[in-house]
Amino acid sequence: MKPNQRVLQIDGALNFRDLGGYRSVDGRQVRWGKLYRSAQLDRLSEQGIHELAQLNLRTVIDLRFSGETQRFPTIRKAVPGAEIFSWHDEIDQEAGDKSTKIKLGWRDSLESRDPAQVREAMRINYPQKLYSHRAIYRKMLLRLSEGRTPLVFHCAAGKDRTGVAAALVLSLLGISEQQIVDDYLLTQRELENKMETWFAGGATGHDEYQGFQNSLAKQPKELLKPIFDADVNYIKTLLDYVSTTYGSFSQYTEQKLGLDLRVQDTLRDHLLE
Repeated sequence: MKPNQRVLQIDGALNFRDLGGYRSVDGRQVRWGKLYRSAQLDRLSEQGIHELAQLNLRTVIDLRFSGETQRFPTIRKAVPGAEIFSWHDEIDQEAGDKSTKIKLGWRDSLESRDPAQVREAMRINYPQKLYSHRAIYRKMLLRLSEGRTPLVFHCAAGKDRTGVAAALVLSLLGISEQQIVDDYLLTQRELENKMETWFAGGATGHDEYQGFQNSLAKQPKELLKPIFDADVNYIKTLLDYVSTTYGSFSQYTEQKLGLDLRVQDTLRDHLLE
């Protein structure tokens, strides 16, 4: 793999990207090789296992729900020296109360048979991840502030839960909204014509949804497209929500994650140069 490369070609992994190189508003740059985002890491070939192990990851943040993690676990020998933190390990009471509703939201919208309603359900789901994943996002930021890098965070396709996490950390690093949007939209390019296969293979892998993958495959493609898309309105809804509700991701982090400006400054010191 080439140094300072945005998209890393790791055999068996999709949408694996280095978040280095983005320029902050104060002129500093995110360090390469410290912070990665990805789709799930359960399908690596032997070559891919070797390639990922070469990154010497110290921390893996798994944003998937419990059933997904259990059925499609990260291949451990690809990250031999890493601590792995999972959503179900970090769940808090607020997330516990809301998680079922959040997981079901866009699935319920499929019953409408209206692509516009599915797209709207996906859009309004983005801010909810700030609460369903509050504890695991906090753990991620703490590990970054402690210098436990290189770190990768991922969900199933590396699009929605991962997209919110990327917006959170990049914003804390002082990266502009336009760069955050541009980074999010790279997923559309990386997963184009691959998303349906990827989704059916793992993103809905909950025991309580047995048969859901088969039913999904029978749905019209136009109904499923909003689920597979990295729609600019999804990420802009998140950014607008944070601005309106908290003023900034920094204030969200302080108010909802309990991480003060000192911790946020330390995070920046570790990740910016």
